[in-house]
Amino acid sequence: MRPLNVCCLLLALAVLFLQAAPVRAATPVIPCRVIAEYPHDAGTSTQGLFYRDGVFYESSGGYGHSFLAVVDPATGRRLKTVPVPAELFAEGIAPRGDVLRMLTWKSGIGLIYTLDGLEPAGRFAYRGTWDATQGWGLVFDGKRFVMSTGASRLEWRDARTFAKVEELPVTDDGRPVSLLNELEFVGKWLYANIWKSDRVAIIDMGDGTVRAWLDLASLRGRLHPASGVANGIAYDPATGRLFVTGKCWDRLFEIEVPKLR
Repeated sequence: MRPLNVCCLLLALAVLFLQAAPVRAATPVIPCRVIAEYPHDAGTSTQGLFYRDGVFYESSGGYGHSFLAVVDPATGRRLKTVPVPAELFAEGIAPRGDVLRMLTWKSGIGLIYTLDGLEPAGRFAYRGTWDATQGWGLVFDGKRFVMSTGASRLEWRDARTFAKVEELPVTDDGRPVSLLNELEFVGKWLYANIWKSDRVAIIDMGDGTVRAWLDLASLRGRLHPASGVANGIAYDPATGRLFVTGKCWDRLFEIEVPKLR
């Protein structure tokens, strides 16, 4: 019998290996399902958003025209608007107790406001003198703040001092996920807008793995063509309602919460 060609033998072994090796399923992509839609101020370049006591708190970015607002969900009308100093670019916001913290983009500082009346209540630093960290998204997990910086990592921050406590790399199938932006906890999962994308990463905070992607692309047909990128996630744990919007969107949507194991 003639000896088996070496190349054929190697090919046969490779086929057997691939058949025996477990196939890794791709990270699921979940289309969003709209429950309701509401007006949204198209002049708001949404940077941060959360829901509390029946209203939205929302920050809008831009040098010289950043602001913080309390917004009526039903009408999209601003009930209270506070301008941010012109040299600062407003970014993510998150409440703790009776105040909220707001990041600014490149300045290295954040601002503190009262929830009642949005009165200025102080400032804080989020980086050292020679640090290039930027402020993007912010959320509070009940014990610590979680901050995004536009990179492929999240930072835990001390609730009182805002000092960095720990970092968590975020990956999808082993690959870094960069441009993490606005953040919101929905149950045990962390939702993160991805800058320049209409997808939301649903992140397991135990290991930083993206367990699913929430696809908001279908909302484009309901928006004015001039609407910007998706950014802004708010969750009401009391009712289980999940809201999303974007930069200069003329609509805000209540969508179904994806079901994950």
